[in-house]
Amino acid sequence: MKGFPIRHVEGGLVRIGAQAYNVFNHPNFANPNANFDSPQFGTITSTVSTPTSAYGSFLGGEASPRIVQLKATITF
Repeated sequence: MKGFPIRHVEGGLVRIGAQAYNVFNHPNFANPNANFDSPQFGTITSTVSTPTSAYGSFLGGEASPRIVQLKATITF
């Protein structure tokens, strides 16, 4: 948030800012395969779905879009 004073208004302030969600879109990897008998032992074969969305926890990591919200407030 960045604040700017309002002229001719005592204590007036306009604040402008932005919030960003999932900007870099990094995957969240699951734990490696821990089964010793598996040929895929020690490898990561999937990602996990974490709720990274600003719309709520019902969207997982694979469905959460990149979101930028702009915000402005006026105080006086």
